[in-house]
Amino acid sequence: MNPARPSSRAETRWGLQLKLILSMLLVGVVPLMVGLGLAFWQGSREIQVVNGESFKALAEETARKIDVLMSDEVTRTSRIAVDPSIILELEQRRDALLGMTEDERRRAMDKLASGWEAKDTAAVQTVTGGKMAGLIQEYLSGAKSEADQLIPQVVRSATKMLYITDIEGNLVAALTTMPPFANKNTVWWKGAFNRGVGQLFIEDVYFDERAQSYVISISLPIMDRIRYGVVGVLHRVIDAKELISPSISPIRFGKTGHVMLIDHRGIVMSCPILPTGVPLSDAQLIPLVTPLQPGWVSAPSDGHGGQSTSLIGFAPVPETSRATNSDLIKGSWHTFVWQASDELFAPIRHLLTWMAVFSIIAVGLMTSLGYFAAHRIVMPVRRLQAAAQLIGRGELSQPIDIQTGDELQDLADEFNRMNRQLEAAFAGLTDQVAVKTQQVESLLHSTDEILDAVPTPIIMVDHDEQVQYINRVGRDSFHAIPTSTASIPLFDILPVDAAARAHLRKEFRRAQRGGNAATTSGTEDAAAISTARDPLTPVMGTAEPNNRQEIQIGSRRYHYQWFHMAGRNQGEDRIGLVFRDATDDSLLQDQLIQAEKSGSLGTLTAGIGHELNNPLFGILGLGEAIEGEADINRVRSYARDIVQHGRRMAEIIRDFTGVAARETSDQRQPVHLERELDQAIATLTTSIDASGLTIERTYAGDTCVLALPDQLRQAFTNILMNAIQAMKGRGVLRLSTSLTNTSVVATITDSGPGIPKQHLSKIFDPFFTTKGQGEGSGLGLTVARRIIKKFGGDIRIESQEGSGTSCIVTLPIIPISPPTQEASCTESASRSMPQPSPS
Repeated sequence: MNPARPSSRAETRWGLQLKLILSMLLVGVVPLMVGLGLAFWQGSREIQVVNGESFKALAEETARKIDVLMSDEVTRTSRIAVDPSIILELEQRRDALLGMTEDERRRAMDKLASGWEAKDTAAVQTVTGGKMAGLIQEYLSGAKSEADQLIPQVVRSATKMLYITDIEGNLVAALTTMPPFANKNTVWWKGAFNRGVGQLFIEDVYFDERAQSYVISISLPIMDRIRYGVVGVLHRVIDAKELISPSISPIRFGKTGHVMLIDHRGIVMSCPILPTGVPLSDAQLIPLVTPLQPGWVSAPSDGHGGQSTSLIGFAPVPETSRATNSDLIKGSWHTFVWQASDELFAPIRHLLTWMAVFSIIAVGLMTSLGYFAAHRIVMPVRRLQAAAQLIGRGELSQPIDIQTGDELQDLADEFNRMNRQLEAAFAGLTDQVAVKTQQVESLLHSTDEILDAVPTPIIMVDHDEQVQYINRVGRDSFHAIPTSTASIPLFDILPVDAAARAHLRKEFRRAQRGGNAATTSGTEDAAAISTARDPLTPVMGTAEPNNRQEIQIGSRRYHYQWFHMAGRNQGEDRIGLVFRDATDDSLLQDQLIQAEKSGSLGTLTAGIGHELNNPLFGILGLGEAIEGEADINRVRSYARDIVQHGRRMAEIIRDFTGVAARETSDQRQPVHLERELDQAIATLTTSIDASGLTIERTYAGDTCVLALPDQLRQAFTNILMNAIQAMKGRGVLRLSTSLTNTSVVATITDSGPGIPKQHLSKIFDPFFTTKGQGEGSGLGLTVARRIIKKFGGDIRIESQEGSGTSCIVTLPIIPISPPTQEASCTESASRSMPQPSPS
């Protein structure tokens, strides 16, 4: 027995017990921690929501309180602005100013301004000792107010400046010498004057150099007696902290909770902790606490210099904020409720601490319970494990006795039942193995008989080219020893030459890799053999195996095929080779080839006759013309044409015997397509009666193509002859050319009866014709198409029965520059045209 096994079992038993304990801990602790975490999160969230809503409500209440405070101050200040005596004084001053010229008004104001700034007694007395200044003093002291309208002492002490300006913004009445004389360009004066219409304007907190404190101001327009236009502005400067602190400072909660007032820029106007005029420490906090709607936010800082997360309630001061807005500035006031994070979140921290204590206690209890439960489960499992090992060795003699009253006891009973069944099964296993072995041997014998019955040789080869199996037909065909049980090399059975052996090995390796053993390596060689030969020369069959999967063994010829057979049960793969005797098929194929050559000879003979007929017909016509011609020049011209036709007949014979293709394949030259077309029609009209024929030409120009002039002219002659015969020599023949980017299109259209639709698909077939006996051989268009295709072009027929036929020829243009093309074409044309003989 392996000594390491007990240690391994001990580790397995401990591992199972540990896994059970951990599983029970996970089952208990994970839900507990998730529940406590959710409870903590929900509790924290609810505390935040409750405190946030409380802060929001407190901010709204404080905002309403500030609105009431400012509304009272505006009301008290407005009593001065509506005093009839002050209005009358300002109207008179307005009228006096309007009655002056610009220069007079400027000199008077400059004199008063310089006297005021120099604290000239007369100038100071004019402003502070006048009737309007006295009225202001009476209102401020309460002499002109009712008992319930008196200005409180704290408000009077907070008022730093109170003065009146005229319609030019110049000082006309004040209680002290602190106010500036010229105020027309100040924000508060423009906001209150409002282009002469007038409106209430409350200025945001700012530091006043004259009052040496942070102040806010209330500016009211003084309207004329008919309330139509502004005649002056009443301006009141108030210390911000002295005015607002009595209303805000008493609002405290907890140790640090308080309310503060800021403007839209984040400048503190009143705060129990921060001084007036300082901005909030965190600029990113300002947009969070200055929206136009009340609310609360969990901010990343507290605005008092701390960087901890804070709950902040906020609310705008609506009525006062509306008065701080003008065309020049958009301002607003906001209340800000805050409490220190340590004090605010202290209950949450206490909750978290108690939750952690309870979690630790719960984990300890679950660990103890898990250990006890795992011990009760693991002990029976260990007994079952030991019994299973005995069953595996066939040594279990006593039944397993586990009395737990649960699934483990049922499992022990199943083990006992399995042990009894295994003992019974092992008793008959030897007989079953013998039966199965006999069945396999019978199956192998049947397979051999089936393969022996196959009428083709079959060989199985291993990766070392050793024959593992050969069926009966293979043994008979290749004279293999039928009783041999040893492996035989493949090429001892197949007596082939060295080239065939190398080719078979190459296919064998390809079949080993799972690829197709058939090769196409001889395709190029076969193509080379088939070109540039006499069409009547028979193609000799080659025994080279690289052209097709065929092999010559002795006097017999076989077709063969490789196949790959995967090994079973991790056995070695094998390669199969199947043969089919094709000797009789080869003989039959040779007979078919001989019959095809006989048919081709007839076709070739008919083609030669058709091609020679046209130039021979021309020679006969020119010969008859010479007999009756007295003009020696015309006789010479006819003689040259006869020579040209004779040369054409020689070229036709050479072309059909395969000589022209070899000698002229590299002699193509640039020729004018339109000139060859005209030459072809001229040749035809001299040999037939063309009196009833009308020829219309529409050419794109002198188009140059690469071709053999005689053959191109012959193709056009065949096409034109068909067209003229279709019209029976009478009608309109239209010749036209057009150009595309890379080719020229020549169209030959006749006015004949057209071609029936059922004949269009056969129009290029050899010997197909719709003419009567002796009128045509059916090879004209076939030859023309072969010539056009040889020059890289194409030809097609378009026709509708009763409306004529169009033959469309497309040829590639020579890709050279126009001057070179013209010179080359001209030179070619001079060589291809018949030359006049000397006199």
